[in-house]
Amino acid sequence: MSHERAPLAYRDVLNDALTWVCAAHDATGRRGVSAGYDLRTGWQPTYPETSGYLIPTLLRGATALDRPELADRAAEIGEWLLDLQRPDGSFPGGTGVDGPPVVFDTGQILLGLLALWRATGEQPLLDTAVGAGDWLLAAQQPTGAWLSHFDTPNTYSSRVTWALAELWRATGEPAYLAGVRRSLDWLLDQVRPDGWIDAMAFSADHTAWTHTIGYALRGLLRCADLVATELPEPARRGVDAAVACAVRLAALRTDLHPLLPGEIGPGFTPLVGYACLTGDAQLVTIWLDVARRTGDETLRERCGAVLDRLAQLQVRQPLEPATVGALAGSWPLSGGFEPLAFPNWAAKFLADAVLEHAADVRLRRAATTPGGP
Repeated sequence: MSHERAPLAYRDVLNDALTWVCAAHDATGRRGVSAGYDLRTGWQPTYPETSGYLIPTLLRGATALDRPELADRAAEIGEWLLDLQRPDGSFPGGTGVDGPPVVFDTGQILLGLLALWRATGEQPLLDTAVGAGDWLLAAQQPTGAWLSHFDTPNTYSSRVTWALAELWRATGEPAYLAGVRRSLDWLLDQVRPDGWIDAMAFSADHTAWTHTIGYALRGLLRCADLVATELPEPARRGVDAAVACAVRLAALRTDLHPLLPGEIGPGFTPLVGYACLTGDAQLVTIWLDVARRTGDETLRERCGAVLDRLAQLQVRQPLEPATVGALAGSWPLSGGFEPLAFPNWAAKFLADAVLEHAADVRLRRAATTPGGP
């Protein structure tokens, strides 16, 4: 299927993915979104982190699909998150609502709160976001790094830096920009000459999933764009690093093509024979971003091929009705990322990829239409 025809074909993919997210929301009694559906144990507990970063996806989906109830659900999730914030500004980490705070989780909730604040203008959302941002600043290491779920400095928390940059844009508070600067300086020290970025995995004992690689690259690109005027040199270097890594990833060819191996090591070495479908969906958004910056049409072609494959793998047959519209953690299903399960973040990033693809097609058409930009 040509990627130029994709927006028509992918509308159903988007609609089904977000309908499944609604089912995951309902599964918790609409107290956040279930972490996903496991074929062995059923619906999983609520997950504050991913509930937070589903908010912007639901808001965009509401507009794209003309489904205002998706925006209503985003607002419900936001209200639920307001009640979860702890006095120090943090949020519970992991699934459920009783876990200790985690930097990454709080950062992703911050992204959701700010998206909802921009959509509604409701001051409690911004006040809660400020509390989260202040906690993140206090948790930042003197080096500028953020610690992972395993108390390890990591580069996938560039998405936390992105959240802090968004908060700086919303408030103008110089301390947030200073935190972004410290983080960017540390992140850029992790870039190798061949384009690989170190510390993209949960810890030194893990290898990097394409999921966490996608986190690292997307966070760098978005953060750099937000602070490019005030921090031009680290922002430029951040974009260059993300672009170089993304292009090297696109050059990989394995039996999984057009998907990537789910785990990749330094030197862009494929390590496994399964695909992490969440990471493949994330890379569609990243490659489209890079294609717009560089004019590399081969990246757009790769995105079309990956989206076609993900659309084929999205659950259609109601052998297990609770999974219809979902995307598995791995392909094959028994692979090493969320085996035999359908995480909510896979559906989120699939929806994001479709939304970004449609936006890219619109931009290209506008650019070639008389009177267009």
